[in-house]
Amino acid sequence: MQEDVVGTLRSTFSKTNSVVICARCSKATRKRDAHVIQSNVLSESNSEFEYVCQDCQKALASGEKDLPLL
Repeated sequence: MQEDVVGTLRSTFSKTNSVVICARCSKATRKRDAHVIQSNVLSESNSEFEYVCQDCQKALASGEKDLPLL
């Protein structure tokens, strides 16, 4: 479902306003507003880096930790 939303947003906006999905909360965020962070070793991502939205960046910067899913 997120891919459909991102596809629609990408076709609506120009390439300078491209949209990415936050790796932490799955919220669609403009790429220029997103922050790049190093990928977590326990995440399912194959990438070394991921995008996070501004809210998640602030939470992580204030010391909030994500617990691994069991």
